Amino acid sequence: MENRNSGRPSTGDVAAGYFADQFHCAEAVAKAVLNAKGECAKSAVACATAFGGGFGRCFEEACGALSGGLVAIGQLHGRRGPGESWDYPASLGAMLREAFVEEFGTTRCGELRQRFGDAQEVECRKLVRFTADTLAEMLETPVSCQGKVSCGCR
Repeated sequence: MENRNSGRPSTGDVAAGYFADQFHCAEAVAKAVLNAKGECAKSAVACATAFGGGFGRCFEEACGALSGGLVAIGQLHGRRGPGESWDYPASLGAMLREAFVEEFGTTRCGELRQRFGDAQEVECRKLVRFTADTLAEMLETPVSCQGKVSCGCR
């Protein structure tokens, strides 16, 4: 997929490339999304490392691609001090999770890998691409305060 406006690869395509180039799911999504936003991703990649493979490569908890997206949200919009609101990043996280569940039916790495069978590498790359593209689009679109999640925006 190409970015519609520039002819360049989409954020998801970049993330899929990172995934194919020795970054795991969480690292690839965090790196691609943050680089697309002009942010240094070095620390975020390090923070995302333990989330790969469903939390510490146990393949039982949340998909690393989703976790990497949450790491990117935190770097971009996370709190910098106590008492600051975390409504906006929480809303983005909830929306990303909801889109992921709508697309794949679960957030659990083990369930996804079992469903993928022998095609895990190819299918996980699709998860990485989807998550990075979805988050990149969310970051370009103002979050609406309408709906299930209250973001606290005005």
